[in-house]
Amino acid sequence: MIVTVTLNPSMDKTGNLKQYDHGGINHITDIIRDAAGNGIIASKTLKALEKEDCIATGFLGGINGERIEMMLEGMGISNDFVKIAGDTRTNLKVVEDNGFVTEFNEPGPVVNGSEIRAITDKILGYASEDTVFIFSGSIPRGCPDTIYADLITKVKEKGSKVVLDVSGELLKTSIDAQPDIIKPNKKEIEDYYNMEFSVSEEGLIDMGRRIIKEKGVGVVAISRGPLGCLFITDDKSYNASATRVEAHSTVGAGASMDAAFALGLQNGSSLEDIIKLAMAIAAGSVTTIGTKAPSKAVVDELQKQVVIEEI
Repeated sequence: MIVTVTLNPSMDKTGNLKQYDHGGINHITDIIRDAAGNGIIASKTLKALEKEDCIATGFLGGINGERIEMMLEGMGISNDFVKIAGDTRTNLKVVEDNGFVTEFNEPGPVVNGSEIRAITDKILGYASEDTVFIFSGSIPRGCPDTIYADLITKVKEKGSKVVLDVSGELLKTSIDAQPDIIKPNKKEIEDYYNMEFSVSEEGLIDMGRRIIKEKGVGVVAISRGPLGCLFITDDKSYNASATRVEAHSTVGAGASMDAAFALGLQNGSSLEDIIKLAMAIAAGSVTTIGTKAPSKAVVDELQKQVVIEEI
């Protein structure tokens, strides 16, 4: 089973705009509403890949929470969220004609101690040697910065495998729990090491290796936008890129890759196969509107075009 954990989900509104006028009046068109949050995006990707043994969990509250639950059920995605008193947030993504994306993300609700205990119990109820967890995205107010570290430690004690996709302080506080795969982008790993300048490819690989050696992480995947993605283990490193596609929005591309990592861990796939699937999913996701997942047919075709180079 694959369990996606979204502690701070959102109702995403994505709209088009000819050109953003800072401080002026902007008329957004073609509003699309999606159930979102990194873990939910991964769940939608798993469903599009026809993976059935999956469940989405986390916190949901208010009208947005009810809408997200209805959307997931409409897509046939199994879910088991903890219902909270606060309202699930709304995030706005504005896509300009030139391809720039501006995001306005709300902080999310405040959760209390009993709600945190409820989600902890629910997650531990799914933990086993046959379970892969995806812990990703921000956390709502009221959650301690150590919540991912605490949860990862507990599920790994039961033999579960873990994909972690977070940034900032959450990455710093969670990485000691030894997730199997982490996926920071270039800036996030530079921030992790408090770098004040852009780091070269060689430097990024060295950073990844240091994390593996010092923190016990299995694989470090560093996304670099159009330059592709670095995949680093204790003894190998690869750069991977997919065929350029006509992109609508990059929103959700990184989160969709987590689905490939989880599938790879569950199936015991080779790193090369995981890389091909992850890169194909990311390329396919940028062609969709909003945070929708690419179809399995599109992903299968894009996998044939992924180029992997050992460094």
